[in-house]
Amino acid sequence: MRQESAAAPQARHRAATARPRTAPDAELRRLLARAATGDRDAFLGFYDATCAVTWRLELCRHGDAERATVATRRRYAAAWLHAAAQAGSGLTARAWLLSLPSGPAPLVRRAATVGVGA
Repeated sequence: MRQESAAAPQARHRAATARPRTAPDAELRRLLARAATGDRDAFLGFYDATCAVTWRLELCRHGDAERATVATRRRYAAAWLHAAAQAGSGLTARAWLLSLPSGPAPLVRRAATVGVGA
């Protein structure tokens, strides 16, 4: 994949969040099939069509924009490496993407702990 500056993915996320592009699942599946053959432009099209929802999911999971960006990068790296697997997954392209690992899940903190015998 082509090299981008550290600020480029965040700028792409902002642009995608401001004007999200929706694409039917059939188009996303075609893009992933092409990406599986090494077509970088197809993968960038898939990224552009899905990055807003992916980044928002990671932002909800992590509660921090920097960690969300790292997790989003990991998710798309996994998607690039395993794009051919989507066709046999039985999932829509978006569901498949969101099912990929993005790194360790954040710890859930309890507001109060319950003591033994309390």
